[in-house]
Parts: sequence; structure tokens; C-alpha cells
Amino acid sequence: MVRITHSTEADYELFVEWLSPGGRVAALTGDAGERVTIAALRREVDVHGSRYCTIRTLAGRPVGMVKFFRVGPDAFEISGAVGEDGLWTRGFGAEGFGLLIEHLFADLNAHRLQFRVGSHNRSMLEMVIRLRFFMLEGILRDRQVVNGEHHDLLVWSMLRHEYEALFVRGEWKSSRSTVQAEPEESSDRRLVRETLTNYLRSGVSTSLTAYQSETVG
Repeated sequence: MVRITHSTEADYELFVEWLSPGGRVAALTGDAGERVTIAALRREVDVHGSRYCTIRTLAGRPVGMVKFFRVGPDAFEISGAVGEDGLWTRGFGAEGFGLLIEHLFADLNAHRLQFRVGSHNRSMLEMVIRLRFFMLEGILRDRQVVNGEHHDLLVWSMLRHEYEALFVRGEWKSSRSTVQAEPEESSDRRLVRETLTNYLRSGVSTSLTAYQSETVG
């Protein structure tokens, strides 16, 4: 349905239009919707090493964008957006995101991918929850301001063994109740894990508490 390509100058002009505060963009992650310029996008590429790719239909029409940058030797943060209202529910974003995920793990040898979704972004949250590709890691409270209102940012991630289960071997399960054990875990690391486990079991409030205590329906 789509492919991802290197972004052209004309594509950058579209990105600025899509990501403008007044633009009705369907953001894939939490960093879209802020005021941007072509110069700012170029600066991200030249100074911070960000890479932009354009989501195109097989006929060549630009319908969205994805971005990635390194946050560690083998870790990347990813983001993106679909550009037009009528395209939000047609799967272009999900497929473009999937192509980027494959590129980072298969071609750039990623060990970890992460991305953030604003709590106001209902369409993206529903897609992530439905697909179950990523694991929810935590919630950054009141981290994003949209139209003068504070919103939480939800942090999601995928590790290499999860990518291989899903994209390579087709062994993905809808329930991910188990966590891959760390081989030969050091005593210090084990103590840290036990300390955090005991802390969470003690009934303290966390960034997830507000969501777990709400009644739905």
C-alpha cells in the first residue's frame, strides 16, 4: 500500500504544513503538532542526526512522514504523522511505521525502539493498543502542552527479541505477561530489580495509578 523514501525539499514544505499548530495532523507520536519550520527540520538533521522519510503511496503520492534518531549506540526514537484527514483511518501510518521498524532492526541493527504518544491522541492510542506491537513503559505526567492544556506522554518501546518474534518468526502472542529473563544477571542488578519490585508492590502511587483507578464506561 505504501513505501517510505528519502524526503525531498517539497516534502519538507508539506511537513511544515502538516505539523503546524493549526494543521489537523494525525500524529503518530508525541512530538508532532508543535510549531516547526523547514529550517528547524533541517537543523534537526544536520545538528542532531535526525532522519526524515516520506510515506508515499505506491503511485508516489506523499501521505505522511516518519522520523528517527539515535538515543544510544543501538537505540532509536521514532515518530511521524499522517498528513490529511481523509487518510487517518486507511492504515497508511501503521504500514509506514512498520516499514520504518523493519528498516531500523534489519538494516541498522537496532536493539531498542521507543516512541511517545500524547494522552490526547485517541486515534494513535487506539491503534497502538489494538496492534500490541509495543510495550507501555511509563507515563510522563503533564509533559506536553496542546492548545494551552497539559497532557501526559505515554512512552512505548520494542526490543529486538520482540521484533524478531513478530516480524521474523511470526510467533507474536496477544498477551505479553512474561518478560525475557536477563542472562547471568549481576548481584547489583538483581538487588536493584528486587528493590523496585518491592517498592511497586507496597501500594505506592505511580504515573499509572490515575489510569488504573478510573472507571471506564
